[in-house]
Amino acid sequence: MTTTEKTREREFIERVENLSTGELAMLRRGCGERDPVQGRCPWLLSLIQGAASDAAAFLVASLLAQYKTATIKAGAHRIDGNFGVTWKRAIAGTDSESIRRRFHILLDADYNPKTGDGDLPYRLRQMVRYVAAKGVGVDWPTLLVDLKFWNHPDKHAQKRWANAFFGNERPADAATTTQEKE
Repeated sequence: MTTTEKTREREFIERVENLSTGELAMLRRGCGERDPVQGRCPWLLSLIQGAASDAAAFLVASLLAQYKTATIKAGAHRIDGNFGVTWKRAIAGTDSESIRRRFHILLDADYNPKTGDGDLPYRLRQMVRYVAAKGVGVDWPTLLVDLKFWNHPDKHAQKRWANAFFGNERPADAATTTQEKE
């Protein structure tokens, strides 16, 4: 990916972050739609400017809008790292297997970045709402790039997310053994 492409994604995210409270609220309400026009946000099209397909850009913008406006304006909705890092931070200290399983399901989700079809938008929306409630941010430009290339045959995005989420993870019995020694 060229520097110009990376800059386009960052600039798009900055344009979304600078939306008014009302515009962010419209994105929140339009979240169930795959298309900015159907989702009552045709003005979003002028913000995309080649950063991604309309559907992928609308998805990321509507996900970003799930954070409170004050959180967005303070920059507390951002972190560095892919969505695997985000989810790992959000569920830290949680023993729920169903919460962890959501990530497995997300990695296998279908998505067409040109049309917005597939179950990834629904699953990602649920997870971003969870993450926002936990006060954990997302690396929005990286998420946009990953969604643009979600269907790459080598599954680069999914592999990076999995490595970030599962990396440095000790097996449960190893953690118990370490705790028993202390």
